[in-house]
Amino acid sequence: MSCQTGIVASSKLANYLASNGHHSDRCIKITIEDEELQLIQNRISAGDYESDWDRNVMVCVEDDEPCYIFYRLDQKAKYVNTKKKGDGAYNYVFMSYVPNDAGVKNKMLYAATRATLKRIFGDNRIATEFNCTVKEELSLQAYKNHVLSHGSAAPMTEAEKELAQVKKDEAAMRSQMSNNSATLPGLNLPATQDLLTNLEKFRKGFINYLQIKLDTETEELKLWDCANIKASELSEKVPVEEPRYHLFNFNHEFEGNKMWSVVFIYSCPGYSVPVKQRMMYSSTKACFLDSLAKMDIEIAAKQEISEGDEVKENDIYEMIHPQKHASRAHFVKPKAPSRGGRRLIR
Repeated sequence: MSCQTGIVASSKLANYLASNGHHSDRCIKITIEDEELQLIQNRISAGDYESDWDRNVMVCVEDDEPCYIFYRLDQKAKYVNTKKKGDGAYNYVFMSYVPNDAGVKNKMLYAATRATLKRIFGDNRIATEFNCTVKEELSLQAYKNHVLSHGSAAPMTEAEKELAQVKKDEAAMRSQMSNNSATLPGLNLPATQDLLTNLEKFRKGFINYLQIKLDTETEELKLWDCANIKASELSEKVPVEEPRYHLFNFNHEFEGNKMWSVVFIYSCPGYSVPVKQRMMYSSTKACFLDSLAKMDIEIAAKQEISEGDEVKENDIYEMIHPQKHASRAHFVKPKAPSRGGRRLIR
């Protein structure tokens, strides 16, 4: 069997792998010599795979000589019928050892031939494989570290760890909040009576601005501020250190008609806010909006901001009444050049 490098198994190696005798061997060493895969050593088993490891692998490997090592484990492959006596279908560890100071030709040759050797030996018999450049990486402890790192979770940055923790806490909080009694219809957190009263005043038009705080200690929604303000004053109401929900009844004219449109704004200063607080505001927002709809408070536009300067009267107006952009003119294919008048061919 050959590959891009043209390397094939020697007759000695091919006969050895075809026989059942190699199933009892613990360690098999193979190198590339004279453009062939050559069997160099085959060491028999004396105990379990851990006690046999270092006295077989570490002994047969030389510091400056590239080689392949097949090392037999004690577990048999699950897919093979092991009832047959002498079957010997064990799992193997495949190690490719190419020292750092090996020549470029050897490095390329061993890398390109690795897949060929695995097919010759049998891909389905290899449980684990890894590459080594230093002899110490072939030790039993190095193998165990490899298996442990291969089965562990991928490393994450601090931002990824924080995001994963937020998602985990959010799922736990949603599960906890689903068991809480709700004062507002459909809301998973209770609301104070003061907030309920002022929501009714807001709905009837007595006030045009409400600011709602989510108290993480008592796990309830509270009224933080209520007033009659202009749209230009809205940015001054946004806190710089804590998240808030804002309801603003925007008084404006559209196509000559006077209108009132309710705008919902969720302000959150950013990652300076504790994770639990951000998570609770984020997971409660949808339930709060559903509750407002059941109270006949129709939301015309929604916005999420991190600071008050992002709230502008023109932006609110465009969110409620988005402009219809003129469609682009279609490309007109030019006419083909004229061939001139008809010609009479005699």
